[in-house]
Amino acid sequence: MTLKNDDNKSLLMYTSLIFAVAIVMIIVSFFAQTHLDRSRPNEIDMEKVDLSNKAAQVSEENMQLVELNKTLKDTNNSLAAENEDLKAQLDSLQKENKAYADLIVVSEKLLGGNKRLARTLLENIFTEDLTKEQKDIYDRLVKKTE
Repeated sequence: MTLKNDDNKSLLMYTSLIFAVAIVMIIVSFFAQTHLDRSRPNEIDMEKVDLSNKAAQVSEENMQLVELNKTLKDTNNSLAAENEDLKAQLDSLQKENKAYADLIVVSEKLLGGNKRLARTLLENIFTEDLTKEQKDIYDRLVKKTE
């Protein structure tokens, strides 16, 4: 009987030891969970700070891009105006060149002895578009055709 009694005692001690360890494990896991819950908001706060920093950075980049866009639009407008001026100058120079070419043709006809054709060509030249030098040449050619 003593053997059975000792076996019951050891079984009772073994069961109580397992029960005590289980209670300790429950307490340890409770404190671990509490610690994790406390540390998790810090991670969330860090994520919020990171998102805030990223938002600020994106906002800064957006502002720089808006300024760059404005600068590029201003440059584009000034280049378009300069382009229009250059086109106007080109048109003016082409008209001047054409007038010189017409005056040279008249001069060649006069040198060739064809005064009538030279006179007809002179009548087709619009004198309002001529420069001062071209008007002087035009006047000399008119005198030679008379």
